[in-house]
Amino acid sequence: MVAAVFAGSWRALWQRFRPVDRLTAGYTLAFAVGVVLLGRDQPRWWVWVLAHLLLLLAIVVVVGRWGERVKGASGFVRLLYPAMLYPLFYREAQIAVHWIFPGFLDHQIVALERAVFGVDPNVWLGPAQSVVVNELLMLGYFSYYLLLPVVALSLYVKGRSEELSALLHATTAAFVISYVGFALYPLEGPRYFLADRFSAPLAGWFIVPLVNWIVGNGAIHGGCMPSSHVAVALVVLVWAKRTQPRLAAVLAPLVLLLFAATVWGRFHYFSDVVAGWGVGIAALWLTRSRQTRSRRVPSGQTGIDRIASPALAERTS
Repeated sequence: MVAAVFAGSWRALWQRFRPVDRLTAGYTLAFAVGVVLLGRDQPRWWVWVLAHLLLLLAIVVVVGRWGERVKGASGFVRLLYPAMLYPLFYREAQIAVHWIFPGFLDHQIVALERAVFGVDPNVWLGPAQSVVVNELLMLGYFSYYLLLPVVALSLYVKGRSEELSALLHATTAAFVISYVGFALYPLEGPRYFLADRFSAPLAGWFIVPLVNWIVGNGAIHGGCMPSSHVAVALVVLVWAKRTQPRLAAVLAPLVLLLFAATVWGRFHYFSDVVAGWGVGIAALWLTRSRQTRSRRVPSGQTGIDRIASPALAERTS
């Protein structure tokens, strides 16, 4: 009898978990397990394990107490807490970069790109740089930090909680895949590996120094393959197009500039960008919920729109 009561309680709690909650909680637990199995050479590694177990408990409490909340402070935290954890997850990915390989593998990517292009694309672009072009492209790169907040908060304010959760599910998947990629194929990036081949740093008035400050103080050393910037920007743009077309029309040029800026600014190899596109498409496809996979796709959708359509089909069915 007691077992049945507890089983019922756990089932009720599990039903409160949206797909994004399950992915966020699963990644939190998986990282703790990864530290135990692969990261015990990290100083005070047990602190990371304990912190993640406490974070997992906090997620369970938030979902358990505010499972259906969509308004007020509790609804804000309930719906948007996964996005609030992204900076933490990104920073701690640094710990896992060398779990598998002790060094970086940039020489392999550089050799590949030289074989394909005959040059190093990052270096080849150098002579074309100018202050105006640098500022414009770095504006696109900087927009990355605003894309998700703008689209997510817009959906929240409009009360479109299902679409907001679906958006965060896809972006969380893109981040998770990217962080696994950082460990499976660690690269430090052209701004380190090819540093001696650049004749001068990027020149700029305001945006270039701002981006350099953000990257210099916030970027991890080794988070290049794939480009999480490209993957997440692609996911956000697709969801913006499906849920807020006018907003997507404004964001699209910035995202295109961002794609180019990752190579132009020497943050990523061209290969990282291609991998980022693949991760973004994979994240959109993988996060289609089981409940909506078989539902009708609204007429008029083609191409990549269909990847993001299931949650929208739920609203239109």
